[in-house]
Amino acid sequence: MYTCSEIKQIRIRYIDDTDRDLTPEEVSEVCEMANKTDDSIERVVIKQEEKEVRYVEINPKKYKTLMNAEGTVLKPMPPY
Repeated sequence: MYTCSEIKQIRIRYIDDTDRDLTPEEVSEVCEMANKTDDSIERVVIKQEEKEVRYVEINPKKYKTLMNAEGTVLKPMPPY
């Protein structure tokens, strides 16, 4: 289902607006478990975490907020 070598990073955002990046060992463990149970990576992470999870990002992109010269935000980028 998933090619574990393509998944480099998994970021978890909790309900209390804190983030956590999984270590490479945790990433491979979660990927293998998702393949073994034929489940999504997101659901496997949500089941494993003790705190309530808002969302899970797989290989998140680097976000850059668009601003003008005065520093006013023109286009906010996620995550908000």
